[in-house]
Amino acid sequence: MAARNPLAKITRLDLDARIHGFGDVWRLSRSTPKGHLLSQVYDPASKMFVSHLDYNTEAQRTDFHYEPNFFRIDCVLERSKKHHLSIAHLPKQDQADVIFKIYCIQKFYELYRNGQADRSTKGFDLAVKLIADEFGLVKPRINWNVNDPSPAPKKRGCRNNVKAIPSGSSLRRWIERLEACDWDLTALRDGRHNSGNTKGWFTDETYDLLDKFAHKFASAKRPTRCEIYERFEIAFRWQNRRFKREGREPDHKPSFSRFCLEVAKLDRFEVDLARLGRDKAHRRWKILGIGQDVTHALERVEMDFYKVDLHVVFADTKIWQSLSPRLRAQIERGSWYLCVALDVATRCVLAMRLAEQEDARVALETLRMIYQDKSSIGHAAGALTPWDQHGPPWQLATDQGSAFVSTFFQSRALSLLMDVFNPPAAQPQLRAFVERFFRTVKEGLLSRFEGNTGGSVAELGDYPAQMRAVLTVDQFADLLVRWCVDVYHNKRHAGLGGETPRDAWIRLTKLMPPGPAPDRDRVRISFGIDLTRTTRRTGVRILGLDYSSEKFQTRCRKQGDAEVEIKLDPYNLGAISVRFDPRSTDWMTVPCRTRFMEGRRLRDWLSASEELARRFDDVAQMRWPIALAAIEAIERTHKHAVGIAQIGDEQYDADEIALHERKLRLGFAVPPTDDGIDASSATSGGLAAPAARTGTLPTSFALPGSRSFAAGAPRATSPVQRPEPNSPIRATPAAEAPVSDRPAAPPVQPCGPNDPTPGEDATPQPARRSDATEPARPHRRQSTWKLEK
Repeated sequence: MAARNPLAKITRLDLDARIHGFGDVWRLSRSTPKGHLLSQVYDPASKMFVSHLDYNTEAQRTDFHYEPNFFRIDCVLERSKKHHLSIAHLPKQDQADVIFKIYCIQKFYELYRNGQADRSTKGFDLAVKLIADEFGLVKPRINWNVNDPSPAPKKRGCRNNVKAIPSGSSLRRWIERLEACDWDLTALRDGRHNSGNTKGWFTDETYDLLDKFAHKFASAKRPTRCEIYERFEIAFRWQNRRFKREGREPDHKPSFSRFCLEVAKLDRFEVDLARLGRDKAHRRWKILGIGQDVTHALERVEMDFYKVDLHVVFADTKIWQSLSPRLRAQIERGSWYLCVALDVATRCVLAMRLAEQEDARVALETLRMIYQDKSSIGHAAGALTPWDQHGPPWQLATDQGSAFVSTFFQSRALSLLMDVFNPPAAQPQLRAFVERFFRTVKEGLLSRFEGNTGGSVAELGDYPAQMRAVLTVDQFADLLVRWCVDVYHNKRHAGLGGETPRDAWIRLTKLMPPGPAPDRDRVRISFGIDLTRTTRRTGVRILGLDYSSEKFQTRCRKQGDAEVEIKLDPYNLGAISVRFDPRSTDWMTVPCRTRFMEGRRLRDWLSASEELARRFDDVAQMRWPIALAAIEAIERTHKHAVGIAQIGDEQYDADEIALHERKLRLGFAVPPTDDGIDASSATSGGLAAPAARTGTLPTSFALPGSRSFAAGAPRATSPVQRPEPNSPIRATPAAEAPVSDRPAAPPVQPCGPNDPTPGEDATPQPARRSDATEPARPHRRQSTWKLEK
């Protein structure tokens, strides 16, 4: 048999009770074994039947009230005389007095039931004596001589007489008053709370003068109380002179403390509104709620810019360390802006970027970091805790800054299927969590360094913050990441009930894991760089890379060569998005013909291109193994810098890419994968070794006295023999060199950003002769000066 529901017990209701519940005010009509029939107080014709289970369930609600004996005649009459109170409403000193009287009354009723006292005058006097003996009370001796300091004089109405033995008549008065008001215990409160001077000390004219000058304190000129009181004294003397002329008694002058009491009666909001202005008064007295009710991670993410209260040096760390003190003093210094995205539910920092100014591109890059695992950035900065908080947010809250309300940012943020919320301007409490985080950064990190501005001119004083700046941008980025990941995420947070932000993230993501990240095409369209290029037979060329596909070529054959819109992802050069018609919504994904570029960053490719253009400026077309080795070397060399630079002010747009193309003079084109790489052995992270050609450089690249070597293979360790000046120079082909002098050329293996250099651990293989089918190149004699250049 199932257990009986404890909420289904039968509850007896009073016919004179008033019930606040079920969305209205009710009283009982009648009760049945199955429930109660209730009628509305203000509309008796409206009735409702509730079962015992429904009534007990409603009684558990916080807004449910049950007032017994509310409609009794004597209770109604008593409520008409005074407001209904309870002992808990009284001041503490009155509560102690009432409780003592209740003890005395209870003891009298006990004596009355035992026959030891009656309700006569002698009976009350006897009861008082018995009560005093039981409680150990002594009637205090009243000293009528107020000039005698010993014992201390006491007044009859003094609070020190509380718990003193009452008289018989006082006990009778207490009992009669309590029985007359239907046992309302607050009736035992005496009238000492109404004692004091109920009449004013001054005339009505003086009170009006006080009120008039007190309101002068609420002025935009911000006068002091002393200044206003001096003016009040002058006006008060003129008033007393007028009283003398009229034959009236001069009034007493109010003191300065009495005038300050009048000022204190003014509305504080009105005072601040007049003295401080509307904005400061609203920020000071605005109503604050409990904030957003979030229960899951990434449910609400707040993003904002913060001008860092710290001057930093605009110089590279290595260059700064090599400069003399005189040169260091000439380096420019200034403040940067920090864009932060904070998760409200866990208080975890999801993204942050440093920039020289508030920009929509910086805000978009910060938004992109929310979707990425940033453990590599923390590891590059030396953090010991993983920075793995990432995922798609449900709602993004920003301010009304130009960077966030721009169409550029809004369109790309909304394309990620999130709710973008822009609270009204000048309302920082609507983004209270990220604003509080900025103060934590100021107090926990920025206050430790030289060059701190303090946040305002008043706090700065005469401190030369700009000249005392010693941290470079790279150093500040390192310290900021380490403090955020290792200190802030692992420190107990008062807003989380003592839980750390990282623990809160782990707990909430277990309850509801983050949703899937957007696909690569959506990420490219949302965060990509807008470019415009003209199609050609090889596809679309961007920074020496050709992008083409069969579907793309089919479309080009139909309409011919034309300018197309392009979306380029700076974090993945493996593919681009192309739109032929600006009025269309169809974007075509076009892969790169060099499949090794899948997952490669624009920053690394620009560094590798600059190195290739510097070394091989005279080559019309670059061999792929050389470009492959160059980009892998760049990735290994800048592994630390790449991690930290992701929060720095490094961003690219269409003008920046065009500038790099002109600056690097990229006349060469990287050959596609299918021209020299075996497509069958290609992997997702890179490509296999060349199948038909060797990595041997052409003879035109051989320096005088040096030997040809394969791309990725180590050079010969023997010293280079340079010819004498004005001696004939002839480039020695690799095939004509002695076999003993030719170094081994290992095959070029694909590698990722963290893999070793291709060929470092490979087994040396004998060098092959140049392919006879290789197209011959025009032989050009190079001078020693130009080759060395």
